[in-house]
Amino acid sequence: MSEKFTKANFDFDKIKGLMSPRKKLKLEGVALGIINLFPEEGYTFTHSHRQQEEVYIIINGNGVIYIDGELIDVSKGDFIRISHDARRALKAGEEGLQVICAGGIPMGYPKNPDARYLIDDGIPYYDEIPPWYEGNDVIIKKNSELKKRMKK
Repeated sequence: MSEKFTKANFDFDKIKGLMSPRKKLKLEGVALGIINLFPEEGYTFTHSHRQQEEVYIIINGNGVIYIDGELIDVSKGDFIRISHDARRALKAGEEGLQVICAGGIPMGYPKNPDARYLIDDGIPYYDEIPPWYEGNDVIIKKNSELKKRMKK
């Protein structure tokens, strides 16, 4: 007998940063990310994708999304579609930010069956630090370490 559905519950308040419900939901054709950023917390680098376009759905809170050099205010109820090749990063405002990120799955993904996310076509730009962390030596060092680890 095949499984026709899966159900899972996620407590946004206990999620830190980004997590994928891929394995719990046994996703095969939809990429989802659950994002919970605490007040004034933001991504430390930008990223894009080789093929996947994304839609960010703001569930709660406020903040900004940085897309190809442009800062766009976001708040509860906003939907933002981003093309695959646009470089992006999120930052929470004073209320924090809770987001669901959904993407389409091109044929042939994930390339790595053990990938954390269903779509493993992300391209991180560790040297492209969003404006909220520009000049922050701690972030520059952290991103440099991430970059080295990814090359291994």
